Amino acid sequence: MTKIFVTGATGLIGTKLTKRLLEEGYEVGGLTTSENGKEKLENAGVKAYIGDILKYDTIEDSISDFKPDIIMNEITDLKQVDMSANTKVRIEGTKNLVNAAIKHDVTHIQSQSIAFTYEGGEGLATENTPLDYHASGDRKITVDGVEGLEKETAKIEHHVILRYGLLYGPGTWYGKDGMIYNQFINHEVSMTDGVQSFIHIDDAVETAIQALNFDSGIYNVVDDDPVKGDVFAKWYANLLNVNPNMNIELASSFERGASNEKFKKQGGTLIYTTWKDGMNPIKYYSDLIGNRKV
Repeated sequence: MTKIFVTGATGLIGTKLTKRLLEEGYEVGGLTTSENGKEKLENAGVKAYIGDILKYDTIEDSISDFKPDIIMNEITDLKQVDMSANTKVRIEGTKNLVNAAIKHDVTHIQSQSIAFTYEGGEGLATENTPLDYHASGDRKITVDGVEGLEKETAKIEHHVILRYGLLYGPGTWYGKDGMIYNQFINHEVSMTDGVQSFIHIDDAVETAIQALNFDSGIYNVVDDDPVKGDVFAKWYANLLNVNPNMNIELASSFERGASNEKFKKQGGTLIYTTWKDGMNPIKYYSDLIGNRKV
């Protein structure tokens, strides 16, 4: 039986991913930071380890004990906006994970990345589009984190990097009580008219499983329906039945969306090919109460 070790195993993606991996017949180990998380994982049938991705010894001990065939790196905080903290986790955490993997002869790794750090230009960005190395401020911090994570991941022989679009669904910025959701509910919305590429959290999970069979490389994981921010804002306000004040600013050139053509050529498929389907409120609230339709 193939053994898969998941970091961020009790996070938004990790919780769903470990469950699906077990359903697919894999033996699953998971990293969490707390006793509560360990208990949840063990109750689900996951071999749980308590550790800190920023402390090499705890990572190395976990990898040494579990002896995985594959590592899936899912650590990031989708609910917060602390770019520096996320960047530290992406760079230093991935470095610790990769060093432990190399020490214990793990030759297959998959890492979660993001598809909105490309340089400015016309049209949808592809995986061949350079990252935005001329960025400044918070954006530079994020770009640095992506670059560091991806360089470390590529040190493993079989490496797959999934650059996710803007994640939506329960627990994200666009879910109930999320940052974007609350802007609309509180009637004060600020965004640009730049092009956005979305991906539902359930698709993030399913494509991660599909990508276990992908060739080494980088893949944009986004839906088929890139949308301008002002168009989305009007649609989302209507979905929530609110009429907020909208401050729509001109887009920066890097707000261009991303192409999923390479992902599809590898055989990748989506549950929600458009965010319009995935943001159906029935889907949102059924997920919140345990996947029961309301």
